Amino acid sequence: MTVFEQWSLVAAFGSLGVGVIGFVALAWQLLMLARSTKQDHDRRRKQATMEFLADNMNQRKSLFDDGIPQERDHAAIEALISRSTAGDERATKLITSYLTTFNLLGAGTRSDAFDQQLIDDAWGGLIISVWNNYRPWAEAQRQQHGEPLLWRHLEWLASQMTPRRLLTQADGLSPSGDPAV
Repeated sequence: MTVFEQWSLVAAFGSLGVGVIGFVALAWQLLMLARSTKQDHDRRRKQATMEFLADNMNQRKSLFDDGIPQERDHAAIEALISRSTAGDERATKLITSYLTTFNLLGAGTRSDAFDQQLIDDAWGGLIISVWNNYRPWAEAQRQQHGEPLLWRHLEWLASQMTPRRLLTQADGLSPSGDPAV
């Protein structure tokens, strides 16, 4: 083997080494870009969630002012549902508006536009309570209108939330400790 051939081999392996190093560097940059993009997506999703929750608080305040009872006032909720069932159009519109705000939250969460863990941390118990309180009415509306998917995102969201406490006999339920808000 001549000196020229030896230097040609050294140059070829050197070029190969530079190419491998370049490929590894490019792969590393792509990995960092993907990680950065995911972190940015998570941050934006959390920001969108916080903005929606803040807007939802304003909407809820307006609905409370119009007559929607607090989530833990079961007697007032039952009275509102009874009025709606009896044909009170205003009561029906209030309940519909109220549930729709939570249904939109569920739709956004299900489509990954909103952060589910943040919603669970902030409003998990509230969402469970809303669905438990209005579920009979919502199911009746599904039957009445022939729309089995009505408020399905709210129902799904409530099923994804972590129960905050156990119901007790003081809540009027069995001492078995069924999970609830």
